[in-house]
Order: sequence, then structure tokens, then C-alpha cells
Amino acid sequence: MLKNLVRVVMIFGAITTVVWAGPPATQPAKELTLDLSNKVTLKMVLIPAGKFLMGSPETEKWRLSNEVQHGVTISKSFYMASTPVTQAQWQTVMGNNPSLFDGDNLPVEQVSWDDAVAFCKKLSAKEGKTCRLPTEAQWEYACRAGTTTAYNTGDDEKALAEAGWYRGNSDDKPHPVGQKKANAWGLYDMHGNVLQWCSDWYGGYYKKEAATDPTGANTGSDRVLRGGFWKGNTWDCRAAVRARSFPGTRDDRYGFRVVVDAD
Repeated sequence: MLKNLVRVVMIFGAITTVVWAGPPATQPAKELTLDLSNKVTLKMVLIPAGKFLMGSPETEKWRLSNEVQHGVTISKSFYMASTPVTQAQWQTVMGNNPSLFDGDNLPVEQVSWDDAVAFCKKLSAKEGKTCRLPTEAQWEYACRAGTTTAYNTGDDEKALAEAGWYRGNSDDKPHPVGQKKANAWGLYDMHGNVLQWCSDWYGGYYKKEAATDPTGANTGSDRVLRGGFWKGNTWDCRAAVRARSFPGTRDDRYGFRVVVDAD
């Protein structure tokens, strides 16, 4: 590619130097749709690079001690699935359905961290892209979408009810994805419905120092889950809440969503 090409031209009899920087850099598309076959697709939305405060302020109601607030930089844009992986999407890729609650547009559940990683690997091979679980920092950054409140819709229970399914409105069951209010980046079900596996080992307390693209502890016994779930309480579904579980555990509260690097 030609960059900073210098051309000398004659304009009205004078020698003028024109610097040409080449064509503008290609910007990633706002959306990415993966065709899984049989008319089943997986829609992803672009999450732009940026900075945010990860964790919760000391004034937040129901705050836990492992939510130490600190600055985080997400240095690269990425795509995130607009909803948790559905049973139809799982069935199309994996050829089975482990879920306790049956429904094509319900989030797949009863999937372990190991199961979710296996799905991502199989999807990567099928699509020719690196599909993976989000880091814990990417998940919270994407959930907040520029907000600083307990939920991306506000601070109270009414705000949570707008964004997701939890004990107060779920009728003790998960619900089809995408029915509640999306956040500013077009992501649904970031609060409630099913907990979502992240790639990180759970490492206890955050450090107070600022971090760039953190990936969690180097080792551990449990993997991180985020977002709350259909029979969780209001405090379980806050943007900063950190759950954890052994990576081989299957539970009707556990689901996941996929990310793909934008570059």
C-alpha cells in the first residue's frame, strides 16, 4: 500500500508539493452476521475500543468487596453476539441440545465453560474466524456501553426490569432472547436470563491500578460468570457482579455469548 507518497506538480506555473496519504483506513462494519446454516444466523455488533471504570463505586447498593473500581482500557474493537447463544444456534453447530428448558430462541443452558469453549472452537473452524469467550473486562465494558449505573438502564429495580429477566419478572424460567431493552451498543440480555461464561480464571480482588486489556488470573480453580440469571435477585444482576464456577459445571443458569476480534 502506498503511504505518504509525495508528488511534485505544476500549479499556475509554480512548483507545489502534494502529500498523498493513500486511501482512508478501512473501518470495521457496525455488524457482523455469521451464517450457521439452515437459515440460522448469529448476529454480532461492533464494540468500539475505549476506556471505562471497571467494578463498582463504594456508594453502589449491594456492592461486594471484590468489585474494586479501577480504570481499564480496551485497546481494540471487537464484535460481540447481540444475544446469548440460543438453543437453535447451539443445535446447528453442535448437533445436540443440553438445555433443561426447551425452545429454539431460548438461551442455551446446562453448558459448562468447557462446553462453551468447544462451541467456539467448532464455530471458528466453520467460519474461518477466531470465535471465543469474552474476557471479564470486555464483558463488563460491553454491558455498560458507557453507563456507570448498577444496570445499563439505571440504578433501581424498575431499570433492571427494563433490561432483563430476573426473579421479580421471570416466572421462574428463562425467556427468549432479545425481548428486553438493548443497551446503547445493541446488546440484549446482558442483565439476567442466563449467566454468561467469560474466558478468565477467577482471581479474587481486582488491583486498584489501571489496566489495559486484562485477562484475569494466570491460574485458578473457577472461571468467571457474569450478568445474573432468571432466578437471581436484583443484586445478582448488576453490571459489576462477579460469579464463578468450576469450568466443568453444567447448570440451568449457565449460558454464554461469543466475541470475534474486529481486526
